[in-house]
Amino acid sequence: MNLDVTLKVPANIVRGLDNKIYERVGGVIREVGSKKVVAWLRDAKGLSNSSVLSTVNSAASTLNAALSTVSAVTGVLNLAVSTMGFALVLNRLKGIGEKLEEAQDVLQAIDYKIDLSFYANFQAALDLAMNAFTMANPESRNMSAMQAINRFLEAEHHYTKLADREIGNGSQVADEYLSTLCLAYITEVRCYLELEELDTARRRLHEAAVALRPRFEQHINTLLTSNPAAYLHPSLREQVGLKQLTEVYQWLNPGVTESDVFDMQRENIFNLAQKPQEWIDSLPQAIHVPKTSAPTNVFNDFAKQSKKFIGGLPAMSKISGSKTGTQEAATQSPEIEIFGRLPAMILLMGAMAEDYNRLAMYEYEVETIHNLGMSFQDWQQLAPLATEPVNDAGLMYITVSQN
Repeated sequence: MNLDVTLKVPANIVRGLDNKIYERVGGVIREVGSKKVVAWLRDAKGLSNSSVLSTVNSAASTLNAALSTVSAVTGVLNLAVSTMGFALVLNRLKGIGEKLEEAQDVLQAIDYKIDLSFYANFQAALDLAMNAFTMANPESRNMSAMQAINRFLEAEHHYTKLADREIGNGSQVADEYLSTLCLAYITEVRCYLELEELDTARRRLHEAAVALRPRFEQHINTLLTSNPAAYLHPSLREQVGLKQLTEVYQWLNPGVTESDVFDMQRENIFNLAQKPQEWIDSLPQAIHVPKTSAPTNVFNDFAKQSKKFIGGLPAMSKISGSKTGTQEAATQSPEIEIFGRLPAMILLMGAMAEDYNRLAMYEYEVETIHNLGMSFQDWQQLAPLATEPVNDAGLMYITVSQN
């Protein structure tokens, strides 16, 4: 197996993505049919090696056009496990904690409490891990690393219970607990990688993917609501279309086409038009209760923009139940608030699917490191010579050919 770290995006990869011969799953480019991995995407800006920052030239923009979900909101995980360091995880964790604190302020109005007690323990475990891998004494290093691993395992058990509870309740914070659970698994795996225990790291990644997949599926199905045709309402045409809804269904069930999804929603469209209140009454807390209005919440920002746009459309008067049919009556209707949140929800579902895909593909990355006979430390340092102009895409491309 030959490894080639390239400056330019190979034209065959760009053509393969355009022609649907290749697909991107997380940070991996692979053949659609055989699932053979042909390249990795790495978050160059997440690496400590400064030479990586100048490895991507203008060819990256061509590839980025084909990788639409790399941009915008992509959740908490980076494209490569080699760039998910402890400091980055700590930063992600702090962001989740802030969102949960903001959500608690909103949820108090409906007398709903969430658990914020364990985040300090998780952060302390990260501090322990970071200190462990700066130790010069191998025995002390390994002992501290194992202590950190035990605390990450404790976090996994704790957040699995919390995630299951919130998913079961259809809560608006279920996705935050799922993200936290992902980070708990990643930090445990990162310790094994730093210890060069690649087999154990790969096994734990596989177990994490198996444990998380049904939980992601359950919450995404909750967000699709009892009538997913709501996401195809005419008033949302500028923000949500059949393509976006199909991408969600394709993650749940690979092979589904846009035609299949449309056929699935034919009857739902008429049911929604005839019984809108029945659908509204069935909505989970995740949609019925708005996200916090804090400016750091990108999903809420998107929802506010959606509300402003939708509220100005005459078509919404048909949903509002207003006899006057005026724009004023429509914008005062609670239905406007709910439909205004749906574009943010489709964005959230995409981010959740992206996070899971990245987590699942980390296993392939670790397997490749092992097959190449490389150490994890050597893999981290892979970077081409900085001979090309800097591009702000922040990605580097690693291609592999098998002999």
